[in-house]
Amino acid sequence: MMLPRTLPLVLLVSALAMGAASWWAQGPLPGDVALTQAAQAFFGARPAWAEHVTTSATDPWMWGVMLACGLVAALVRNGATGVGIMIGFAVALAADRLLRLFLHVPRPTADLVAVAKPSQSSGLPSTFALVYGATVGIVMLLALARRDGTGRILAVVMAALLLAGCAARVTMGGHWPSQMVASVMLAMSLGLYVLRYGRDD
Repeated sequence: MMLPRTLPLVLLVSALAMGAASWWAQGPLPGDVALTQAAQAFFGARPAWAEHVTTSATDPWMWGVMLACGLVAALVRNGATGVGIMIGFAVALAADRLLRLFLHVPRPTADLVAVAKPSQSSGLPSTFALVYGATVGIVMLLALARRDGTGRILAVVMAALLLAGCAARVTMGGHWPSQMVASVMLAMSLGLYVLRYGRDD
């Protein structure tokens, strides 16, 4: 089964809309503070697992995430898809660098929520969300498109990894939930466009 042809556009428009709202507000969007406080109340402000998960999207570990997801994609679909995952990952990193030249949206601040590692860099986009969205997120969508038992199991595993990663960054006060969601949607949109350009749809 093919993914809906409109999905990349829907994700892109949604990401741009949420990102624009975040940039305009220059602070948390409605619900961001409450969701972050709830996550921190449940997990704690700086759980060890969250730091380990965060590290997986930094150099050199993120290259392992890319290669693992590329291999899984090749097994789920074909070798071209695996290569597409790697290209989409590179495009997501390029988008991260480019957007940071023009955007600055504040990260969570200690007067609103607990912040494990204060940073003055822009909270939008989230490098973590771009890395995971372009790799784990794309594999999740490809698995969903299979509509068989293996695909459903893989989709659940990938969704759990993606949610755990986003929860880790929010729990540590690294990004607002809206910043994570916008970045994930942008990465998945870019990844799907790469696969479509390569005629793997």
